[in-house]
Amino acid sequence: MQVITFGKLEAQEGQGNKLMEVIQEHMKALMNQPGLIHGYIAKSKGNEDKFVVISIWENEEAQQTAMTKLTSDPSAAAGFLQLMQMLNGQPEFGNYTVESITK
Repeated sequence: MQVITFGKLEAQEGQGNKLMEVIQEHMKALMNQPGLIHGYIAKSKGNEDKFVVISIWENEEAQQTAMTKLTSDPSAAAGFLQLMQMLNGQPEFGNYTVESITK
């Protein structure tokens, strides 16, 4: 069963472009992971410092394997720490199992 993960992030004021660069680097590492179907970065239309990062996985095992691999990679871990230090407040993360798909 597919899994969707997301992160709602807000950069410190005026740091949206820099945060976007850091997110893009993180997504490059993610894109090489087996089981990833799609990855998206969305910037808010009303606030250029707000983002939603979404990834869609073949199944929970693929998503968990990728997260374990990335957290054990020193450069990926450093990039994630850099990302967290650029945020205004705490991010919101979610992990959902896809129950159905409609058109």
